[in-house]
Amino acid sequence: MNWYNLPMYYDVSFSHEMREELLFLQNIFNRYCKSNRPSLIEPACGTGRLIIPLTRNGYDCTGFDLNEHALSYLEDKLIRNQLKANIFHGDMTNFNSKSKKYDAAYCTVDTFRHLLSEKQAVQHLLNISKSLKKNGIYILGLHLIPEQGITDKITHWTAKRGRLTVKTTMEMLTLDKKNRTETLKVILNPRTEYNNEKYESIYKLRTYNLKQFHKLLSTTNVFEVINSYDHFYDLSKPITLNARSDYGVFVLRKKTLQVV
Repeated sequence: MNWYNLPMYYDVSFSHEMREELLFLQNIFNRYCKSNRPSLIEPACGTGRLIIPLTRNGYDCTGFDLNEHALSYLEDKLIRNQLKANIFHGDMTNFNSKSKKYDAAYCTVDTFRHLLSEKQAVQHLLNISKSLKKNGIYILGLHLIPEQGITDKITHWTAKRGRLTVKTTMEMLTLDKKNRTETLKVILNPRTEYNNEKYESIYKLRTYNLKQFHKLLSTTNVFEVINSYDHFYDLSKPITLNARSDYGVFVLRKKTLQVV
């Protein structure tokens, strides 16, 4: 069972300990966006774990995703919370923002790595750039493969909402550095006082070390890195990533093309 087709369990799992992430995003938007009500776009928005609180806090939010289960769940959640956001079905590589330009875009927790080829990654960055206003910001977070040191193979966490508890285990099954693919297995274990279920999902992600990510940015030449951060999301402490870095949150700014 694909865990993206289990939107309620997925939403609970990935809403775990997101306070720092959400505060970081809002501070970045407030610092770099000129509008009093910044317009934001989130590619592969899923169940809207970020769109819901950002919309509630006054941002003009747009999100798109390929998964109809997630989008239906998000739309129902917006209605229940009496919130409005622009939600549509779209692909990360060729989405249509209907000519609207946004102040900022964001894509965190490895979603970008679902683009399994260089061509897809390049097309995504070009399209995001086209959707942004002049000097628009793109916040992009992803795990990196350290050139030195080791990578954690198993991680797990537990999240609760009401009477529902979701235990999540994520395990790296294989790492193919030559072909730049990582195979992951995720086990969702949702539990209530009446049920104790388990769902397993296996999928692939594209891998990046720091050099490979910077090469991608150089190839597209549409974004410049303003600052980099780690998983602590401390805006007051930008970091310099290195060969041992295993996670990066990049604040990218749309380049202004020079006409010669």
